Amino acid sequence: MKKVVLSISAMLFVGAAAIAQANVSDVNQTGWINGAFVAQVGSSNDSQVTQFGLANLAFVGQTGDSNESDVTQAGILNIAAVSQDGDSNSATIGQLGLGNVAVIDQMGNNNTALTAQLGAFNSASTTQSGDNNNATTLQFFVGNSSTIDQDGDGNNALVVQSYWFNSSDIYQLGDGNTAITAQLGYDNTSSVYQNGIANFALTLQLGNDHMSTISQTGIANGAIVFQSN
Repeated sequence: MKKVVLSISAMLFVGAAAIAQANVSDVNQTGWINGAFVAQVGSSNDSQVTQFGLANLAFVGQTGDSNESDVTQAGILNIAAVSQDGDSNSATIGQLGLGNVAVIDQMGNNNTALTAQLGAFNSASTTQSGDNNNATTLQFFVGNSSTIDQDGDGNNALVVQSYWFNSSDIYQLGDGNTAITAQLGYDNTSSVYQNGIANFALTLQLGNDHMSTISQTGIANGAIVFQSN
């Protein structure tokens, strides 16, 4: 009898543990007035949203534990936003054409983020506050702009924007800093500010109305700026 009770207890425990780890979500929409909104609160979160054509939009959420997210939108009024609060974060947004905008915001633990937008009114923004940060933003044609803001721990960041109204702005406050910006053509501008520990920054802008500012405050500083025309 004890064995039966123990077996049942073990099964209930395993079942409860599996339920406690659940979250996952997957939305996949193909054409016209897309939308989507996901919010998951605790344990092994995931999510993915994939939308293809017309009025795209997506917001995710996710608050604690093994977060991750992945949004891919293909054409017309894109916008996406992810926000993850704690634990193993990641996030990735895609977006292919027209209204682009993307925002990622992760607050703590193993952050990483990536945004890539291909064409039209680009813009992006990433904000990660603590732990092993990293970020990347690549945007190619038309309205570019970007802002990455990482506050503490592993920092790094990279922005590459290709043609037209470029602009960028990276701000990293403490720990592993690095930052790299490369903007290849038209109304460039850049600005990097890093405050403390292993700083380094590189900005390379090749064609048209360059401007740059780098300001680094303490420890291993560096900086390289190259502008051309």
